[in-house]
Amino acid sequence: MAATGIGSVPFTNPVETVALIINAFPQMPYWPEMVRLGFAEEMTAQSACGLAATKIDEAARTVGIDPAWPRDEALAAFYEVALSGDLTPFAMKENEAHGFYALLQAVADEQTPCQALKGQLAGPVTFAGTVKDQEGKAMLFDRELTQAACLGLARKAAWQAQKFRDLGKAPVIFLNDPYLTCFGSAFLPISREEVMEILAATIEELKQTAGGPVAVGLHCCGNTDWGLLLEAPIDILSFDSYGYFDSLRLYDKAVAKFFSRGGWLAWGLVPTRGDEFRQEAADSLWQRFTRQVGQLAQDQQTGLKEILSRALLTPACGMGYLNPAEARRGFQVLAALSARGQEWLASL
Repeated sequence: MAATGIGSVPFTNPVETVALIINAFPQMPYWPEMVRLGFAEEMTAQSACGLAATKIDEAARTVGIDPAWPRDEALAAFYEVALSGDLTPFAMKENEAHGFYALLQAVADEQTPCQALKGQLAGPVTFAGTVKDQEGKAMLFDRELTQAACLGLARKAAWQAQKFRDLGKAPVIFLNDPYLTCFGSAFLPISREEVMEILAATIEELKQTAGGPVAVGLHCCGNTDWGLLLEAPIDILSFDSYGYFDSLRLYDKAVAKFFSRGGWLAWGLVPTRGDEFRQEAADSLWQRFTRQVGQLAQDQQTGLKEILSRALLTPACGMGYLNPAEARRGFQVLAALSARGQEWLASL
């Protein structure tokens, strides 16, 4: 049972951080978002370069819709580039993704025996909901720009997958979409059908342009309409099992359909809020996990082996808000839980 990470970390040395990650998660290392190196390493900023209409203001720590952007002419130019088949214009730069390039170099130098590498990007609902114009109107409410964002994000994710495949590793790409916790509220007043359209367009485009197989995960670190996410064309649902497992259980039929088409669950078992993190240890989290797996197996009327064989372990969210010592302990705890999980699965 492999373990991996979600995104942000509180460290500042990408080479040392990647070494920690490879040691803790040897089966599926991920590239860390080095958020303490500056705003360019924040998820939305990392995802914006190469996308239509966006302007990054590092001083103000914002990504917005560029008011000087010549809409019709620039959209035509964007689609010409996006549909050319060349993913290079959607590459992340080294100064905005230090962890990504450090991971590529480490894997190339060390011949890391892992079979898969994991990357991530802002999910389309979060990206379009976060990026706003000068009047505060989110891109999400501009259908034309949202469609362009879906296309661009898909290509940025496909570029990551291509880089992983160049190293001989199977690519796993998560779309981190915390804005989905707002679905059904006044903060996200769009229909279920519109959300599904946005997710499906991005994921299907990613799979078509990745140049080969890619496992696509969707991460939401709060409560949401899990049925909606489980219906999206994803391979992995990444959720905060520490905080919201009981909520997911309410969608037992949707979970059953997801499993029936080969879906996996990434269990966000290690909490990343400081107060919760500090009160837990490997033993207490292991007890929580074994109880939850048993409950899900009972809900699904299936065996423990069937649940565990489709499980990954992760933190509940990014670790960027923990301090460095806590993040190191989080890696250690997650690695220990992964080892126990593998032993448990092997015993069944």
